[in-house]
Amino acid sequence: MAYKRISRNDAYMNVANVEDDEDVIDLLEVARTILKHIKLIILLSVVFGVGGFFGTKLLIAPTYTASTSIYLTPQISESGSLDYNSQMANSKLVTNAVNLLTQNNIMSEVAKDVGLESADSVKKLVSVTNESNTEIITISATTKDPKLSKDIANDTVSTFIRTMQKNLNVRNIEVVDKAKLSYIPSGPNVKKNTLLATMVGFVLGCGYAVLRFLLDNRLRNKEEAEKYLGIPVFCEIPEL
Repeated sequence: MAYKRISRNDAYMNVANVEDDEDVIDLLEVARTILKHIKLIILLSVVFGVGGFFGTKLLIAPTYTASTSIYLTPQISESGSLDYNSQMANSKLVTNAVNLLTQNNIMSEVAKDVGLESADSVKKLVSVTNESNTEIITISATTKDPKLSKDIANDTVSTFIRTMQKNLNVRNIEVVDKAKLSYIPSGPNVKKNTLLATMVGFVLGCGYAVLRFLLDNRLRNKEEAEKYLGIPVFCEIPEL
């Protein structure tokens, strides 16, 4: 038997001595509402996840990263031990080198050598990092062309060393590992994008379920009427 559905607001208006309190969200009901729409939530998660996977594979061009490292070698004292002052100078030079590697004079030379337009265009492709508590600096270049990535990384180092020797007479910079040509893409991260897209679908599905719960203020049966009004229901009018 079906019963006439009335609005909670109408019920509140027609019942005396009912306090006009704020609506309290029942977390248990929210959970039940989410479970009620679980099929839709799963469907949206799957659809978004599949879309994220194929969108990453088909629409985003792969990128390739090439890396090279340099090491600032400390000077050896006459006794054959490491010179303390040289070590301290190297520590300070590392910080300066990280900044100097991407300066316009270096980047402009690299741009000319690899055939790019400007220093800014190269700077966007290069990242410089320093391993903690070491004098090792890593220079990485990421582009859509693996050969270009390798050329940018190696040329940045060679130009930097040449400039430091010429202008500052710094000759204790050694190349640890040159950048190599690699055809294995470094990005985009298909797994990460797929997971993020799946999470977006899940959140949207849950949001839809919760929104429907919050906007639905109907009382469907006597149990809900007694619960929300706090008074017993003595009769029900069937919907004809």
